[in-house]
Amino acid sequence: MSAGSSADQEVGHAETDAVRPPRFAIWVLLIATGAILGLVAWKQTRTYDRPAAPESAYIRQAPVFQLHDQAMKLVRLQRYIGRQKFLVAFVNASAGAERSAVATSIRERWTDFERSGGVVLVVTAARPAENREAIERGRLPFALLSDLNNFEVHREWGAFDERADAPREAVIVVDRAGLIRFVHLEPDDLGLPDVWVKELRMVR
Repeated sequence: MSAGSSADQEVGHAETDAVRPPRFAIWVLLIATGAILGLVAWKQTRTYDRPAAPESAYIRQAPVFQLHDQAMKLVRLQRYIGRQKFLVAFVNASAGAERSAVATSIRERWTDFERSGGVVLVVTAARPAENREAIERGRLPFALLSDLNNFEVHREWGAFDERADAPREAVIVVDRAGLIRFVHLEPDDLGLPDVWVKELRMVR
């Protein structure tokens, strides 16, 4: 074989080696491709559990309302939705709202409720004038809203006993999105103010 032929063959081998990818790179590419395909298949077949709801949660959209307070000022719930979390308390005002266990508990822990970052709205079935007197007698630091249209707001929020045909006390915590997160109804699960404050702090 001539020297020229040997040189040509060496050049040809060199060119082939230059364009042929190393075996290591091929294996890496195959393994990476297999891993990606496996991940895609796993993601498509995996079932996801829904995020766990808070304990004792009862999640639904809060019914909106507009009620007059003790000074006949109209308070609209819509102003809070999307801006602030809030607690709605329904209190028994048949003997005066200041005598309600719920109203008294909120008054005694008022500083904690203020620090929770939420708003407290207290609803009664009494007239504004009666609520104004109750605030003065009990030195209540919060407004009292009057639900006088056949207990419509009480009914919409579940704070009405249909069998007894009477309103009942309740404490309901709502997040900024307007979703009811916690519900406490008498007589079964009215709870304590420590729990109400904790829940109001918890929700976002």
